[in-house]
Amino acid sequence: MKQIIALRLGSSTTTIYKYGEGMVLREPSLIAVSGNSKSREIRAIGKNAKRMQGRTDGFINVISPITAGIVTDSDLASSMLKGFLKQIFPQKIFKPNIKAILCVPIGLSSLEQKAFETVCYNAGIAEVVQIPAILCSAIGDDIDISTNIGKMAVNIGGGCTNIAVIAQNTIISGINVNIGGATFNKAIEKHILDNFGLYISEVTAEKLRQEVGSLLETDTASTEIQGVNMTTKESESLVVTSKDIYPIMAHFYSKIADAIGSVLSTCPPDIIGDIAKEGIHIFGGNCQITGLSRFIKRKLSVPVKRTENSKTDINGAAILIENPRLLNDVLKGL
Repeated sequence: MKQIIALRLGSSTTTIYKYGEGMVLREPSLIAVSGNSKSREIRAIGKNAKRMQGRTDGFINVISPITAGIVTDSDLASSMLKGFLKQIFPQKIFKPNIKAILCVPIGLSSLEQKAFETVCYNAGIAEVVQIPAILCSAIGDDIDISTNIGKMAVNIGGGCTNIAVIAQNTIISGINVNIGGATFNKAIEKHILDNFGLYISEVTAEKLRQEVGSLLETDTASTEIQGVNMTTKESESLVVTSKDIYPIMAHFYSKIADAIGSVLSTCPPDIIGDIAKEGIHIFGGNCQITGLSRFIKRKLSVPVKRTENSKTDINGAAILIENPRLLNDVLKGL
């Protein structure tokens, strides 16, 4: 019996929707391994691997096998996905005939697309249909992409940002920008080290981004973190405010705004007019930052509509596997 799933192998999160059952898995895209490249032993995947981040003894490495929206370690990505599939399919029928609608970043090269296919096939999936995640995001947010009225969609994800103008079930213009949650985290780590002499983990940097990240210069939010003082080599606490990391947030979101503007500039005047009226639809875990709508509108003079966290690309892919006619229409436009 064929099993149909919608699958998102994201840089930060892997999500699976199972036909007839709903959302069955949402786990960090992480795998913990020990040993060297010739004899690696898998110690944990997903949330269990995330618990090990910053807490290992040096013999265990926690790795993200998908970085900036592309597969960077095919073997580990396959092992991670195989482990996830074992969680959602009973052991006795682990090798069913699985078909996956796979959400992928826009603008992948043929080699990058092939890498995603290889990961899926090696994990036990028999058939893979790749669809740009940005199209799925729009569908998941109930945006009608079938008309000739241009819609602009932006997905700020964990590893990259996808930007596209969509009409008649196809992408008119779009780009993939190498900026996402991981980019912010690394920049925050460096900023805290350079300005406060405190070494913090990526987990702590993520906590800062989520709790005090803001695009409002006057934001007064604050939180306390723990790190290692690079002079004394001792543990030290530090209160960090939104103002402390505002320069980082503003820098990278300005780059995203510039990229949105560059995509807009390639569109015909009528499409630009549509978007000026409709606004820009922004999705992804990093669209919830305080002050985003005001920040983008001030940069581009175009209104912004932020989606709820619950409406994501995987929801759109789920709609496609439940609606074969719509799936066929979308595939025709690719």
